[in-house]
Amino acid sequence: MDAKPNVGRGRSESWRAFVLIAVLGGGACSQRVNLGEIGDGPASLLWKATFEPGNLSEWNADGHGKAYSANNAPATSAVATSAMAHGGSMSGVVGVVPSNGMPAVSYLTRNEPTPSAAYYSAWFYVPSTLSLTTGEYLSLVHFQDDSQPTPLWDVNLYPVGDGTVAAQLYDYPSKNSANGFDLQQFPVIRFPLDRWVQLEVFLSKAVDATGRVTVWQDGSQILDRPKVVTVLSLDSLQWDVGGGSAGLASGSIDVYVDDAAISLARRGPDATF
Repeated sequence: MDAKPNVGRGRSESWRAFVLIAVLGGGACSQRVNLGEIGDGPASLLWKATFEPGNLSEWNADGHGKAYSANNAPATSAVATSAMAHGGSMSGVVGVVPSNGMPAVSYLTRNEPTPSAAYYSAWFYVPSTLSLTTGEYLSLVHFQDDSQPTPLWDVNLYPVGDGTVAAQLYDYPSKNSANGFDLQQFPVIRFPLDRWVQLEVFLSKAVDATGRVTVWQDGSQILDRPKVVTVLSLDSLQWDVGGGSAGLASGSIDVYVDDAAISLARRGPDATF
């Protein structure tokens, strides 16, 4: 899977400022990398959330996670729902409703566990009511330094140009480049709408150019960013799933999330809890 950097695209200055408040080092994945065989089951599973309790207790009961929403109009926050599910009978849903040019986010967050390297996975259902025009995006996965807070990485959807969307990896400014950039797929594997899709991200922490971020979609490696700074502190990392956008042609979107996990081995789409 080749990938190409798209320097400076995908984020406005207002988005960067908003998140702060609330290709260098070899970015292209010209070769496939083997980051380990798909998981060894429960032995490597550090944390999970299935939403089967019917609430968000798996995320927030231990004090290391929460539901976070900002600049949505009307105000929305993540809730458990029985409207659809990937596994079992429940999932989580967030609403993203940007307005007045302000970036809107609605995320479920976790800041523990945070090992030196881990796989962060979740299943997403994005309805086909999603519409994006050039320059717009929908963030599904977000990493940030939770002590400052400072945004670090996004996996977001962007319009391919034929009415479909695909996932790209956004590297926020300051770590590896002054302006930040989107790492896009080439050739492109579309992100299907109206069905469940697994995104799995491997992140190896590094404050120098020895880290790595790799993304799989439904078990296929689509993006890889090796030999880069990945975090600002080895002791502080927050993982968010849900939705974020500064503007949607469709006006709003509900994003469903299910079967989230943090693990020491890659789980892949066939993994069970």
